[in-house]
Parts: sequence; C-alpha cells; structure tokens
Amino acid sequence: MAELIVPKIIDQLSDVLVKQFGEKVNLVMGVEEEVANISSKLATIEEVLHDAERRRLKDKSVGIWLEKLEDITYEMDDVLDEWNFKIHRAKNEGTDQNARLQPTLWIKVRCLIPSLCSCLKQVPVRSDIAQKIKKINEQLELTLKEADQFKFIQSGWIPDSQDFKRIMTTSIIDESEIYGRESDKNALLDQVLSKSSSQGRKGVQVISIVGAGGSGKTTLAQLLFNNHKVKNHFELRNWICVSDPFDQKRIAKAILENAGKSSQESELDPLIQRIKETFSGKRFLLVLDDVWTEEDSKWKPFKDSLKDGASGSVILVTTRSQRVARVMGSTDTHRLSLISDSDCWLIMQRIAFGGRSEDSIWWCKKVESIGQKIAKKCKGLPLAAKTMGSLLRFKDTIQQWQNILDSEIWQLEEATMELFPLLYLSYNELSPELKRCFSYCAVFPKDHSIFVEELIGMWIAQGYVRPRRRGERLELVGLEYFNNLVMRSLFQELRKVEFFLVHDFTMCKMHDIVHDFAQFLTKNELCHVLDGVDYEQGVGRNSSSERARHLTWLGTERTFSSLAIDFGRLRSFFAFPRGRVLPQDLFCSLKCVRTLALCDCEIAEIPAEIGSLIHLRHLDLSWNAFVTLPEAICDLYYLETLDITMCRKLSCLSQRIEGLVHLRHLFNFGTSESLQIPQGLRKLTSLCTLTQFIARSNSDDLAILKDLNQLERLVVHIHGEVDFGRAELGKKIYMREMSLLFSNGVHFIETPSCIESVEPPPNLQQFALTRCPGNELPSWLVTTSLVNNLTKLIINEAHNISSLPTLWKLSSLEELGLIGVGKLECLGKEFFGITKALHENSHETFDTLSNFEASSLTEAVAFPNLRKLRFSYFQNWTNWEDLSEDDEEVAVSIMPRLEELKIYDCEKLEILPHRILRRISSLKTLDIRNCFKLSDHYSNKTGDDWI
Repeated sequence: MAELIVPKIIDQLSDVLVKQFGEKVNLVMGVEEEVANISSKLATIEEVLHDAERRRLKDKSVGIWLEKLEDITYEMDDVLDEWNFKIHRAKNEGTDQNARLQPTLWIKVRCLIPSLCSCLKQVPVRSDIAQKIKKINEQLELTLKEADQFKFIQSGWIPDSQDFKRIMTTSIIDESEIYGRESDKNALLDQVLSKSSSQGRKGVQVISIVGAGGSGKTTLAQLLFNNHKVKNHFELRNWICVSDPFDQKRIAKAILENAGKSSQESELDPLIQRIKETFSGKRFLLVLDDVWTEEDSKWKPFKDSLKDGASGSVILVTTRSQRVARVMGSTDTHRLSLISDSDCWLIMQRIAFGGRSEDSIWWCKKVESIGQKIAKKCKGLPLAAKTMGSLLRFKDTIQQWQNILDSEIWQLEEATMELFPLLYLSYNELSPELKRCFSYCAVFPKDHSIFVEELIGMWIAQGYVRPRRRGERLELVGLEYFNNLVMRSLFQELRKVEFFLVHDFTMCKMHDIVHDFAQFLTKNELCHVLDGVDYEQGVGRNSSSERARHLTWLGTERTFSSLAIDFGRLRSFFAFPRGRVLPQDLFCSLKCVRTLALCDCEIAEIPAEIGSLIHLRHLDLSWNAFVTLPEAICDLYYLETLDITMCRKLSCLSQRIEGLVHLRHLFNFGTSESLQIPQGLRKLTSLCTLTQFIARSNSDDLAILKDLNQLERLVVHIHGEVDFGRAELGKKIYMREMSLLFSNGVHFIETPSCIESVEPPPNLQQFALTRCPGNELPSWLVTTSLVNNLTKLIINEAHNISSLPTLWKLSSLEELGLIGVGKLECLGKEFFGITKALHENSHETFDTLSNFEASSLTEAVAFPNLRKLRFSYFQNWTNWEDLSEDDEEVAVSIMPRLEELKIYDCEKLEILPHRILRRISSLKTLDIRNCFKLSDHYSNKTGDDWI
C-alpha cells in the first residue's frame, strides 16, 4: 500500500544521507541531487494518494497506476536497506582495520594494501546503488506524469467517499424472517425491561449491542423495538439511524421529528434544548443504530440533554466497535454471537427456494445437502447467509449449486457486491497503518490460530508499525493496532494460552468471511495462499502471481519448482502446515524477504546462504532438527526476531552473535540444556526477549546480562551456586516477566543464599520460580516494588517449602499458582493474613472507636485483587484451616475479587474451608480434579458444607 510506504521512504531518504555523512563513509557519492528529486516527487504523490486509494476499487486504470507506484516504492525500500547495510559494513571494516594497525612502518604499509583493495572493491558497489537510485528517479518521473490524467484531488479536499453508501435503517421488520436470535432477544429484552423497572438503577441506562458487520445488530434492535412488552413499557420510543459521519444537527432534528416535534432551528444549541424539554421526565427508549464516532465531544451534548429522562429510560446503541460502546458510556454491553450452521441454512433456503413452483420440490430436496454445506461456509454470519441465498435463488441446476460450493466467496462477483461493501465500511475507517496490518493477515490459512505477539512482530518486520515519537516501543504500538482491529470486530475467538507457567500468549482467529475480504483486498498485489494441487489444476487464487510479495505455501516440493512466482520479490514466505519439506535452494531465491517462517519443516541443516538475506527481520526456525547455526547468520544486520524454540539438537549459538545489532527477540526455549551462550551476547543491548539463559555454577555467565537493560522477558536456568548480583537485575526497569528455574538435585538446597542474592527488577509484573532452594520463599518477594507491581506469581516444584505465610501482602496480585509444594501439610489462616496481631489490633481499635470508624479503619484485605488461584500436586496437603468464630468477629476481607479457584491432584485434602468460601461472593468457577478425599466427602451433595 503506497499510502503507507511513501511517507516512510521520504523519512528514510534524508536519514540515510545524514547517516552516511555522520559515519564519514563516502559509500555512494554524487547522489544528493537524485535523492532530493525523489523526495520531492514522492511528496507530490503523497498529496494525492488518499484519493487514489479511494478510487482504486472502482477504476481499474487507477489500480494499475497504483501497482506501478507500489513496485517503485518497494524497490526504493530495498535500495535504502542495502545502502544502510553497506554503510554499516564499511564502517565496521574500517574500525576492525584500525584496531589491527601496528606501530611499525612495514606493518602499516602491509595493511594499506588490503585497504586500497577494499576501496577498489567498493567502487562498483557505490556505482550499483547510484544507478538504482537514478533508475528509480526516472520511473517516478513517468509515474508522476501519468498521474495528471486522473485529476486526483489533493489531501484535505476529499469529499466523503460515495463508493460504498451506508443503508439508512428503519425500525420496521418482518419477524418471520429472523432465525437464530431468540436467546439474544430474550437476554436483551430482560436487560432493557429490568434496567427500566422501578427496581432498576436510577437514571438513563446505555446498553450497547456490539458485533461484526453483517452479524445482525440492527435486526436484533428492531426485534426489541417492536416487541409488545417494550411498546407498552416506554412512554416514548425513538429510532435513529446515526451512521457516519456523526452529523449532530441531522441527528438532533431526527430525534425531535421522530418524537413528533418538528423543528425549524438551524443551530445545534436550540435543537439540543428542545430535546431536553421533550424527553425530560419521560421514560423513553432511544435506539441509536450504526454508531461509528469515537469522539466523546460529539455525543456529550445529547448525553447531557437526555440525562433528565425518567428513571429506567434506556438508550440502545448498535455498533461494530467496543471503543464506540465505551465512548457512549455504556452501562451494559451485549456481544453479539454468531448463529448456528442450521440457522444459516434456514435463512438461505427461505430465500433460495422462495417463489419456486410446487413442481420443483423434488429438485429442492436434491440440492439440500449441497446447500447445507454452503451454509457452513457462512460461518454464522446472517448477512453471508442472506447473500448466498440470493445468489442461489436463480441457480437452477445441481452443477450450478456445486460450483458455488467449490468456489471461494470472494471469487463470486455477485457475493462481493453484497458482502464486501459492508466490510469495506469498517475497513475504510482505518488509518493506512491499520489497513495494511489488517490486509496482511491474508497470508494465514483460513481458520488458522494466530499468535498475536508473532503477528505484531511480522507487522514490525514489514515496516507497518510506525512510532509516533522517538523511543516509543514498536511492540506496544503494534499491540495498540491489534486492539484497535479487535474493537472493530475484525478478529474473533481471543483466548489466552499459558506458556511455561508465567507467559500468556494471546491467540485469535479471523472469521472466514473477514479473511476472504482481506484476500479480496490483496488479490492484485500482495498475499498468496497457494496449495500445490490447486496450482496444478489452474485454480490459483490470484491471476497476478508474478507480482506476489507475500507467499504462504501449502503444497509439496514437486509443485514448488513449477510455481510462476518471482521469489526474488517476496517480502514474506510462510510454510504451512507444519512438516513441509522445502527445497534446498530456497535460501538462495528470497533476495528481498523480511519475514521467513519455516516452523517444523524438517530442516536438518541451515545453509550458509541464509547470510545473504540482508533484508531479513523476522526468522522462525522453531521445531527443526538442525545441530548448528551457520556463522553467516550473524551477517543479518536487520534481524529483529530469531525463533529457535524447541530446536532440541542445537547446542550452541553462533560465536559472532554480536553482529545481530538489531536483534530484539531471541526465542530459544527448548534448545539443548547445554546450550552455550557466547560472550558476544552482552553487546546486544537492544535485546528485549531471551527465553533461555543458562547460568552454570562458579561461572561468570550472569555477567553477560549486565548491560542488557532493555530486557522485558527473561528465563534463567540455574545449574548450581551462582551470583545473581553480576546480572544487575535491579537496573532492568523494563523487565515485566522473569522465570528462574533451578536444576534438579542441586547441592545448595538447604543453603538459599543464592536465591536471596537476587535483586528483583523494580517493575516486575509476572514471576515464576521453579525448584526454589531452601525451605522458605525468598524474602524479596514481598518487597515494596513487587507488592505494588506483581500481578502474576507461580511457585513451582517447591519441594522443601512447608508454609506460605506472607504472600497475602502482594496487593497487586491477580493470579497465583502454587504447584508441587511438597512438604506443606496444613494451609494455615496466616495465608490470608489472619494473625494474632490482627485480632489484637482489631480489639484495641474497637475499644477506642465508634462501630462505624472501626469497620472502616480495621478491615484487612487479603489478596485484594486476586482473580485466579490454583493449587496443584500438593502431595501431603491434608488440612486447609478455616476461620474460627473469633475470626468471624474480625473485619477481614478475603480475596474480594476472586473469580476462579482450581484444585488439582491434591489427593489427601479432606475438606474445603466453608467459612472462607462463603466470604468470596465473586467466585464464578470452582474446578476440582483428582482430589479423591474431597470427592468422597462431598459425594452425597447434602449438608451445610455442601451448600
């Protein structure tokens, strides 16, 4: 997308010239004027890009012009990469050469000879870059002239897009046409009526229905609006189609007209005043359908004018965006679920078979099984079901129905005209960065589970994530992008997956129709998901595969060599699914690749040619069986992410690892326990993630971490007695996650001085401790910084620990996992901070204060923010001490926010603490497994303790 990459190149052009001058490396001479010309032309083009992008879907000639421009900008991006790389290499060669110079004249002369040779070798290099820049300048000149014919409108003067008009909705609906929304209707009906009853909350309630485009939000709102109970309950009912833009005057006039109050005022203030007068003191239902604005200032005048409605008044909002729901001040939000495949088929068959004669009943039964399979393709989206039904209505043969089943939805022109304009409305609201990040997701196969962290890394590798200010962390900006897309319902099925106790990976999927739309957006330029069988049969998903920039390979090696794709242009290459065997010459072909994902591809050896992929930023080699990494991998100057997770045979990292100067994430968990960490790692000061670091007994290994002060996530495997002071963990202010794993059978199990020498990072939020040495937890766990910051704590395989007295002090803790605390037999009340001192303080306070003052000042809170608590594999735990009658008199709040309690494999635990559990009113999930004595105790499901 040129709208994203052009401003990026303009910035880089000036930066690279400044860098060359600053490094005193005259690598490319005499191109200042060419660079200035390119910058000027790109700045001119940038002014019209928004209009060009707006017109590309309707005007093929504009699309072709944009494709040419995009090819030029990609080439310029590659040249700038190459230029920067060679500046870096020339500088380093000069530095290394100076370091080797000796004071003797003969050695100086000897060193001069290779230096001159090096300079001579650089001459064609300089000429090559200069020639490429000159060629790009000439291409841009032609592109700029071609732009004149389109009469593009400059930015700032572009009218609202008319390419995809929004349909203005009304409150009218035929209920006989609705399927699959009965439970949603009942839930919302109960919500609307209960909130508006005399026992409901005072004031006007705002209830939002949030869902993807085409999921049936408006339909559901219409069902509620026309329900007879609703009609009888509200004094005023008002339906407004808001849409976009949020025209305050139009909306104000519509509200008044629908309330039977015509208005001639042309200014907003008197209109708002009349709304206030009309609705004040009346119980009303106001439906605001299809709200898009995220500007609180536009909604605030309406909110203020409606706040005096009678108690129980309801504003019902429909929107695609969770963010909009927040801006509207929603008191309740209803996320609209997808409907079932059978309901999709009911919608489809009503339309597809509608109007057919009785003679065709036999034919309808013949195609029914095909229709049901097509309904599954709709993946629960009512609009898709309606569209497919309309498509099938005029298909009169079984083969025509079969053709629809076999085709991708976006290949059906009739379907795209109905479905994609609706999705395009959401897409058109996005910034260029968000548009590109969204459409990039077309590289994933359908129904693929996407790791969000990995996705953000890929966006960064492609240059789609742009910081708003210097020093801003790209991963945080990328996460903001992702959340923005989630808010617009473009991702679904978000879930957390725990990785080695402490780290939670977020995973998501794209709805099939949304995925089809992403492929539709990229079909002329970018993303190809190719299956070998489909390709051989000529059913490739993209006729312009020679322009491919991102390729996902689902085929076999036999068809791989026959693909008509220029691999030298690819900027991403993915191998799916796992287990694909790749050609050996792949690494020689991918000259421009930024992202290379080869997880579990049975790679036994990484060829040295990988070092020539100088543009590479994101390299995933995880779950492969290679034994070594070539030293050439350290030539990957731009590499930001290296994933070698679960490469179990890998026993050492490359000795020249300091060459990876931009490396930010090293995922090496699951490599050999004897993995040697080279000393050069200490120079990678940009490193944020290191998932396996081996610290050996009586070594200086931890000193390697001393200057890595950008670390955010760290996993340390400790083999023997070590000095944590050398790592200077207390200076790592960005560290959010840390795991310490002590090896089995270490000799210092009774001398915990090693663990006590840890100075924890001051802003640590998640911490896991496995096989803690000694028979007590380290005292620094409840220091001020961790008490205020730690949100997740996992204590694992603490075989010698018999009590957990101080953890209740961790006031910020949200999740606590206790696994394999082998010697613990009784979990005492001190776990909740209930001590003798608390009793004494409570009684003293009661003696001197009034009851009200005592209750407000003496209440202690144990684990005030804890939401998840897990006990697992407690081999000797028999007793969980409950509160006594005296304890009941003391004002103690116990885990007031706990939602989930899990107890697994605690075979000797006999009974639960009922008085404690009674105090936890927030508990939603109680999950007990393999606790046989508890099972016996509660098997009858009777008695006070069961209740």
